Amino acid sequence: MPAPIKDIDRLTLTLEEFCATIEGLPARAYLVKPWGPRQVLAHLVFWHEIYVRQVDAGQAGIGWLLPEGTLKTLNEEAVASLASVGIPTMLARFRAANTRLCRLAADPRSAAAHVQVKRDSKSWPLSEFIPHVETHVRRHGEEIRRTYASRRAPSRGEDSHA
Repeated sequence: MPAPIKDIDRLTLTLEEFCATIEGLPARAYLVKPWGPRQVLAHLVFWHEIYVRQVDAGQAGIGWLLPEGTLKTLNEEAVASLASVGIPTMLARFRAANTRLCRLAADPRSAAAHVQVKRDSKSWPLSEFIPHVETHVRRHGEEIRRTYASRRAPSRGEDSHA
């Protein structure tokens, strides 16, 4: 059965909120390492694209090699693989992967599709996996907003000593 439209819509809304958060950050925020907004975005882009390729491969009836290793190692590899990609390009790729993932999740032909994050991890029906993806994106967005809201410089008219 396809993913419920409400889950697909929630994922898209959450992803757009995340992208707006990234787009609204000051340039200096992207210099934070080893796990700043740039790295979090790379991590999310990597995984979203993996999910799409996995479901596409399943629909095409071709084999798919699941990522292997610990999540820590895979996330480091994800960040490294996108180190030379600019923020606007990563945001465009994230949005494109999400559009594709949501189309796949809404397609009855994907009803039998399953997603695994990595080898030896739980296999999820795509329709049940979409809410987990939404939660993953939302939590990263909340973390970034919490971190950078407290570092935001006062705007005109605000008293920084209040």
